[in-house]
Amino acid sequence: MKAHIHYKKVISVTTIILLIISGCTTKSGGFQCAPANSKAQISMDSLRCEAIRLDSISTSSFGESTITPDNDIVFIDKNFCKVSVFDTTGHFKRDYLGLGGAPHETQIGRIAAQTILSDGRLVLLGHNLDFHLFKDYICDSIFILNRNCSDQTLEGDSKTYTNQYNDMVCRSYKNNIYLNVYAEHPEFNYLEHTEKYLQECRHLWEIDLNQQKDTRLLAKGYPQSYHKDPKKHVIFTGTCYDIDNKGNFYINYDTDPSIYVYDYDFNPIATYGLEGKNMNTDYLYIDNYKESRKNYRSERETKGYYYWIEYVDETGLLFRSYKKQSGTLDGLQIYKEGIMIADINVPKGLRVMGYIAPYYYSYIIPQLAENDDSLILYRFKMEES
Repeated sequence: MKAHIHYKKVISVTTIILLIISGCTTKSGGFQCAPANSKAQISMDSLRCEAIRLDSISTSSFGESTITPDNDIVFIDKNFCKVSVFDTTGHFKRDYLGLGGAPHETQIGRIAAQTILSDGRLVLLGHNLDFHLFKDYICDSIFILNRNCSDQTLEGDSKTYTNQYNDMVCRSYKNNIYLNVYAEHPEFNYLEHTEKYLQECRHLWEIDLNQQKDTRLLAKGYPQSYHKDPKKHVIFTGTCYDIDNKGNFYINYDTDPSIYVYDYDFNPIATYGLEGKNMNTDYLYIDNYKESRKNYRSERETKGYYYWIEYVDETGLLFRSYKKQSGTLDGLQIYKEGIMIADINVPKGLRVMGYIAPYYYSYIIPQLAENDDSLILYRFKMEES
């Protein structure tokens, strides 16, 4: 079943050029970035999204999706530990894995995250830092990570950090795995040790699959926007990121409009990005854990923030999704060589997953509505004016 949804920009302007150049404010030893150079040259005033309802399968509706090297669409059920493969029109092809002890099954229990390596192997991460590698959906190896990465400080020790399980982003580059992390250590956390945390915390964790150990903690500190009124960002301290095929990192913080680009050695390359439209940025001031727990869900549901970045190597475009005030729409920004070429309305929750010519595909979105447990994804073509 397919439906076409057409979103038109409110302002019918074919070209807008906005240039903002500023220095990147840093403090000694803390956050580092390149000077900001943010431009917009709007070349798209609409986006035609095609909604594809996948063939019905047995699923818990809780999972992740990805594109395989063979250009199949895959839904990975985190609870059933099952991999369901579809073609690009949503037709079911077959299932792999599932819970069990055979080589073509897995004993992972529940899946926390997944990624596909450049050699085509599937990596599943369990909830006990157990890594399960599969080649052609047959178990290739399993190991439990020993945390070894440390610079002899609390904030530079990987044991201080935990994975962002609620908003986990798992990426790979060559034989390295990357995870977004945060610290809730009693002596080092955002709420109780705010100033030090803003300066010294790390956001990305690098794991070498060949050595089966962690090797680096990356993305130190927070941008200046978090320093101005930090207790208004307590519920929005996370990061989303991507890595291109050259090993460059693209980092975005929940409430910060800039995108920060670094090379593989984490030297700053570029900073760009413009604020999204119709975002409710009246964040609640929170100074204790009780208020944080009480207001977490309502703040995440009603306030604006940037929740996904995807760099598409095949076309050189970067897509950033953000939450709008609207109940049914979110925003999608598109950047080309650091210049924003579109900022348009899209269905709520749409995150770009990748490219299979001539379409860009979104991640699969479970409907989770009463009497509707279907899986839907969107695809679209770029039609620049």
